[in-house]
Amino acid sequence: MNTLTTPEWIATIAFALILALIAFRVIRGMPNMAGDITAFRKRTLVWTQVALVLTVLQLNFKAGDWRFGIILGLIVLFTGSIWLAARHYDLRRPEVVESAEQDEGKE
Repeated sequence: MNTLTTPEWIATIAFALILALIAFRVIRGMPNMAGDITAFRKRTLVWTQVALVLTVLQLNFKAGDWRFGIILGLIVLFTGSIWLAARHYDLRRPEVVESAEQDEGKE
């Protein structure tokens, strides 16, 4: 019960690869997002916090069984990476808008 079998490892790795692929596509598509990225960043932060709380609860109350804790941990990494990328893009974006406004003012 405490060790993961080979099929469980394979399923976990496949799940991690699927999440990594989805995160890569979402992060690469952020510059093309229409609208305000701040709302997206706030939603991903909420989901990261929810996943983190569930992971901690799972690890505290289900001693010895790592299966669900591993999946929740992967979800924390997934949502956290998207939130961090959205935060980075949101912080970098006002500089681009301000520089474009300054360029228009010079003309």
